[in-house]
Amino acid sequence: MLRRVSDPDSNLSGYEEDLHCALVEGLITRDQMEPLLAEARRLGRGPLELLRERGLLSPDTLAALKEQRTKPSEPGPYLEAEAPATRRPGDSGAPAPSTEPVFPLPHWDRYQAVRFLGQGGMGQVFLAYDPRLRRNVALKFVRDDAPELAQRFLLEARAQARVRHERVCEMYEVGEAQGRAFIAMQYVNGSHLGQLARELSLEQKLLLLRDVAEGVHAAHHAGLIHRDLKPSNILVERAEDGRLVPYVMDFGLARDWHEEHTTTGAVLGTPHYMAPEQARGEVGRLDRRVDVYSLGATLYQVLTGVPPFTAGNALELLGRIQTEEPRPPRQLDADIPEDVEAIVLKCLEKERSARYDSARALAEDLERFLSGEPVRARRAGPGYRLRKKLKKHRLVVGLGSLALGGVLLALGQAALTRGEVLQRERLAQRFTERVERLEAQARYSLLSPLHDTRADRSALREDMRALEQEIHQAGGSAEAPGHYALGRALLALGDTEGALTRLESAWTGGYQEGRVAYALALALGRLYQERLPEVESLKDAAQREERRREIEQRYRDPALAYLKRSEGAGAPSAGHVAALRAFYEGRHEEALAALEAPGAVSPWLHEGPLLRGDILHLRALQRRHQGERAGAQADLEAARAAYTTAAAIGESDPAVYRAQATLHLSALLLELYGPGEVQPHEARAREALAHALAADPEDVQALRLRARLMRRMAEFRLQQGGEARPLLDEGLAAARAALALVPGYGRARSEFALLRRLEARFQQERGEDPRDSLRQAVESFEQLAPAERDYAYQVDLGNVFKVWADYEDQSGGDSLHHRDQAIEAYLAATARDARPLEGWVNLGTAYFKRATHPRAPDADGDLERAREALERVRSIDASNFVSCYYGAQVHEWRARRQHNRGGDALPELTRALALYRQGLAINARLPQLPNALGGALLWRAELAWDEGKDPFPLLDEAQAAFEQARAVAPQQGFAYNNLGEVHAGRALYHLRRGEDPTPHLQAALEGYAQALAHMPKQAQFQVNTAKAHHTQALWLLEQGRDPSPAIQQASDALQRALELHPGMGYALYTQGRVGTVRARGLTRRGQARGTDFEPPARALQHALEADPEWQEYRLAAGELRRDQAAWLEHTGADPTPVLREGVEQVNQVLAARPHWARAHAVHAHLLLALARTPASERQREVWRDEARAELDSALAHNPNLAREWAAPSDPSYAVRR
Repeated sequence: MLRRVSDPDSNLSGYEEDLHCALVEGLITRDQMEPLLAEARRLGRGPLELLRERGLLSPDTLAALKEQRTKPSEPGPYLEAEAPATRRPGDSGAPAPSTEPVFPLPHWDRYQAVRFLGQGGMGQVFLAYDPRLRRNVALKFVRDDAPELAQRFLLEARAQARVRHERVCEMYEVGEAQGRAFIAMQYVNGSHLGQLARELSLEQKLLLLRDVAEGVHAAHHAGLIHRDLKPSNILVERAEDGRLVPYVMDFGLARDWHEEHTTTGAVLGTPHYMAPEQARGEVGRLDRRVDVYSLGATLYQVLTGVPPFTAGNALELLGRIQTEEPRPPRQLDADIPEDVEAIVLKCLEKERSARYDSARALAEDLERFLSGEPVRARRAGPGYRLRKKLKKHRLVVGLGSLALGGVLLALGQAALTRGEVLQRERLAQRFTERVERLEAQARYSLLSPLHDTRADRSALREDMRALEQEIHQAGGSAEAPGHYALGRALLALGDTEGALTRLESAWTGGYQEGRVAYALALALGRLYQERLPEVESLKDAAQREERRREIEQRYRDPALAYLKRSEGAGAPSAGHVAALRAFYEGRHEEALAALEAPGAVSPWLHEGPLLRGDILHLRALQRRHQGERAGAQADLEAARAAYTTAAAIGESDPAVYRAQATLHLSALLLELYGPGEVQPHEARAREALAHALAADPEDVQALRLRARLMRRMAEFRLQQGGEARPLLDEGLAAARAALALVPGYGRARSEFALLRRLEARFQQERGEDPRDSLRQAVESFEQLAPAERDYAYQVDLGNVFKVWADYEDQSGGDSLHHRDQAIEAYLAATARDARPLEGWVNLGTAYFKRATHPRAPDADGDLERAREALERVRSIDASNFVSCYYGAQVHEWRARRQHNRGGDALPELTRALALYRQGLAINARLPQLPNALGGALLWRAELAWDEGKDPFPLLDEAQAAFEQARAVAPQQGFAYNNLGEVHAGRALYHLRRGEDPTPHLQAALEGYAQALAHMPKQAQFQVNTAKAHHTQALWLLEQGRDPSPAIQQASDALQRALELHPGMGYALYTQGRVGTVRARGLTRRGQARGTDFEPPARALQHALEADPEWQEYRLAAGELRRDQAAWLEHTGADPTPVLREGVEQVNQVLAARPHWARAHAVHAHLLLALARTPASERQREVWRDEARAELDSALAHNPNLAREWAAPSDPSYAVRR
């Protein structure tokens, strides 16, 4: 074979280009260039390749740097060297080299290719022309060989599209075309900051970083954290006026650092700019200060030419970032000002709390330096600050000294004069008149036919800004009445939270008139009324009581106090005030009567029927909890009528439609586990929310309600085995929209987190990877303010970790860490409030799941803790079917542990069956209950066979349970798989009786195929398929036919299972059994070799390592040795060592389960085989006698073994079997 010989000089030139790229990227220092070049020459490999081997850059980054190196005229994937005018396809210009990639969509009319720009690990970038908007764009396509990358790419790009800031590269469009994911973004014509740094002055560097920090702050405000800020992610172009303009790139496209922080030191991307917490892999705890650190590291690199830390490999580098302090920049360049050094080092603090709190705070400190002001980074005394002030303002120091005395005199006037009091009253009157006009305009908008009120609201807010400016100009005496006026205006606009803040400022500012008290009562009351239906919808009585008490203390009680102080001032009528007070105090009949009194409600105001609907809605929920279903239904209908009346008056008031949607959502929740239909309530809730968003598309409360409705419906669909993806997508879109409008909206963030958790459950049930959804759920929960981290927060956070741990159990990972986190969260919830049952149910479940882990630290202790928690729930609420389900699982697992240790499993199994049936009697619509009951009956049938009894009646019971589960959830795969297991069990027992198992095997395989059609990535379903083919192979072998096709089908299914779950013990056990049958068949045909017995032996050993307590695996290893010994005996070799190994394995089984008849039968056959080896006649006779006695005892204990394990009549028996 001929090889191309390379030119050494061209290699050296390429090495130098590699070194330049590495230096610009901050991968190496100048001192490291020569040693790296020498090593590259010695090994004949490029410097970038060597850095990749050391873990200092990823394959993706390596590909991007090589692409950049081969295109010297194009500094980056989104830019070109010169600034062209907007270019269209076909414009004259240099033709692209033939080696450049072809535009993937040549006939696309949306964008037209101009030329190729570059590529990296994620995909290719082209300069394209947008004929609609007549502008150039950078068009990025994801690699078509990575669909999972495309999905993440689109989701994150859509998130970045929320950011609107002049210093963040703008996303124009995100989507798919002809199956290719793409983003169209702003075309930036320039170079990245790392390439320009050496050409910039200090002032230019600081101005650029200031602008970058402002852009990063805008993205933080939109809820995004970059996590990969570095010089090459900041592009700089020169504006027409000569200014340098930076752009932050790839915001939202940051890599997943939790996956990248590996034990080998391989880090995706360059870790030089990582914060210590990022280097530790604390993905769930990252906040905006991680970007502050990276900005500081970037500034360090730009100022000094090297990153803050360097090392020989990634692990060493990550360690230094976490433990060492950076070298002060002035030690590298003495010309760097002390203040600038202080700013850099403040960014690079190890403790997040010591850094700048935000990117904006960093930008402001940079601006202070540029303006000659004292910087906040320095912990300097008054002398430093005075010197800075004198230096900047030395021309006005004299005048300032004269003014100082006047200022001190002004500060000394603490009391208001009578004239000032009168002035405040005049201002209050003027502001009140202004705000009343605003209220009238707002009411006119709300009472108009349904329309988009945003233009009306915008005009009102413009008037508010003018009023605010007037208040500011009027001075301190206008502040309190001004806050009152603005608070009332915000109430009219529906901004209750903002109104409350203003009104409380007015009150604490001394403006404590009755009308202010009424406005405060109205604001607090609205917040109370908004939260009350959700609280009353909680099923757990104790949790409901706790949450009710929380919102009463926070909103209702102060609302009542202010209502009393108001004495009706500013209220529409005395009857309305009386109704509000009675409603807040729980006197619903009195509240309704007050509203019905003559003159209580003006017919042209919609507040009256709206309040009536709220009262009836709440009473309906309370009646439902008391078991008054008919009364609850009547109240719901009456509330619906009241809201309809309110909507007919206030046709464009989103609050009315939100109340309607909340009512229908409550009715839906009441029917989710009841006998009624949920679809009518869903349709009505959707319609109400559509009207609310038609009135105000930016109504964040309506968006949150839509997210909540979609989540509840998705939960229902998942429970029924239906398709939940469209509902999840719709809910997530609504939550994102709310957070884009108000990033700090905690209730929307909670909904987003809950939807992500539900999405993860949906993905898990379909065998998909849910970890990205789970990470987003955790990150969203952890962004909630401390005041919002209540009992429900702890339970919901624990549920996220529960799903994560369940996935790891399912996919072969180690779930203990996330299971521990779930338990920690549930313990925190029960410590916060021990009364709600949900926390105890979840805690008991988590203990149970941890107990089932192969390396559980205290399995028996966890099972007991689980039993106590779940029995506590049932003792308080006997109708809690979830505690029945998991309580049964606890007893079933105890039974299995007893069984594996040779104890009596029947008492615990009987308790489990009773609890499953109790749960089914409470709720027959939950498919998990009949599935679990059927599974326990399947095992009971297996125990019956081992006891010599008839298993088929129990199989019939199991089949009936699985058919019930299938009827409840026909779209789920579990029931089909379980029905397959029933047929597979029948087939196996027929085979052991010498009867044809084929019809039952066909039925079993049909069931498994249906299960896999619904859930194709369930490893267990593949193993069960292999198990059925294994039974078929045994039958074919017994009939003297070729088992190879069945063995091959079993092997294929096991390969698929182990790809999905590499360490799955049951899959490895089945693989060992299939290999045993294969070796047995080869022995029968005289084709076996010694190596044919090694793969099944290894598989069984790995199975035991995965599940050390399962004695079935060890017994299968003993049976394999029996078959191997038969082959050795058939070939004339001595089988004694193999037989002794088999006897030892079965002895271990019998030590754990001394009464297992099948194990005794295998042991007896091994002894009979030993009796045929070249031992002394006396020893052989001892073995024969012991074997016959043991076999007789085994067959007496379990007559079902007679056909399969009766004493052989000739020495070749084992070979034939």
